[in-house]
Amino acid sequence: MYKDKNVVVIIVAAGKGKRMGSEIPKQYLVIDDKIILDKTIEQFEKNSTIDNIILVVNNEDIEFVKKNITYERPSVSKVIAGGAERINSVYNGILSIEEDMQDSIVLIHDGVRPFASQKLINNCIESSYKHGACVPVIDLVDTVKQVTKDNMVKKTIDRNKYKAVQTPQGFSYETIKKCYDLVIEDNLSTRAHTLITDDSSIVEHYGYSVIAIPGLQKNIKITTQFDLRVAELISRMV
Repeated sequence: MYKDKNVVVIIVAAGKGKRMGSEIPKQYLVIDDKIILDKTIEQFEKNSTIDNIILVVNNEDIEFVKKNITYERPSVSKVIAGGAERINSVYNGILSIEEDMQDSIVLIHDGVRPFASQKLINNCIESSYKHGACVPVIDLVDTVKQVTKDNMVKKTIDRNKYKAVQTPQGFSYETIKKCYDLVIEDNLSTRAHTLITDDSSIVEHYGYSVIAIPGLQKNIKITTQFDLRVAELISRMV
């Protein structure tokens, strides 16, 4: 609990991991002798302010996860099935929050980001409590170009005006539930709507303010084989 609010974490790990090019979904690959998803859960289980962790996975993976991961993770209260898209998976997680936990702070996190620090998690909880919605961001280091459909450079973008977004993203339960109810009702999917690419963009879409907090360079999302190699190096350093 943080002050007078319960803290619920929804960890989303229902992806198929096609970009990884592996028969095993990326969240179940191993780094440093531990399953990536387990390492992700561990970071939140360490945090004493977190009351409840809800894990969202593919329906066919539920028994595997219960047998190989969550049996030794008492903070994980539920392992539930995801949906067709990430939006549906997160919504399933929100709907599964028990009535007595609905006056809470809700953190939503990618299952393949195993390096979120305690400082980042605490900052996310505190900022969610104060502002109702927050997102961790980091500076862009590469030059950014706007490119046309036929791959012609249209212009160079001022990268100082833009940030790269990470998770965990934090919200009051009331805000995130209301916005997800609307996005499902309006049938806006990530495939059909290019501006809805993460949880904070849904909140923004419905007129709520989101505060940006400092992210963490090592808090990478493991999506490709290259990311996996980088994660192995980070794991040796932390």
